[in-house]
Amino acid sequence: MKKHISSFVFAAILAVGGTAHAEPSFGFGLTYVFGGDWAVGVRVFHDDEPESAVLALGVDYKFGSGSFRPTVGAAYLDEDFYLDFSLGYDIRAQALDYGLGLGAAFETETPAAASPPTPDPTTDPTGDGDTGCVLTGGHALACD
Repeated sequence: MKKHISSFVFAAILAVGGTAHAEPSFGFGLTYVFGGDWAVGVRVFHDDEPESAVLALGVDYKFGSGSFRPTVGAAYLDEDFYLDFSLGYDIRAQALDYGLGLGAAFETETPAAASPPTPDPTTDPTGDGDTGCVLTGGHALACD
């Protein structure tokens, strides 16, 4: 009974957390699990903003023990890679462990290209003191 209640509470937390407006991103990488094991896994990050700290949920397959490891952790997300620190649960050993991972990131937000500045027509582009603008009789500025 406790197992079902815990599963329901976990699902409710995930559902409430899903109301955020951030777009998720994904990753695939390699994790060193402290204690001497290596794992390969996938991650879902709560946001797609590059060069930021994000929360990560994932699952790893541990090579040494041959078991799966659901994970939760924190990650640094860049445009094309991530670095994470995770807390995992080894299903076969039924024990918690920690890992440090590195991998490729997908579906991250690309930074907007900066537009060139709009030139000011009253400035002197040549530097010779002549802006190319004259004051007309009606007190309007006319530029070449």
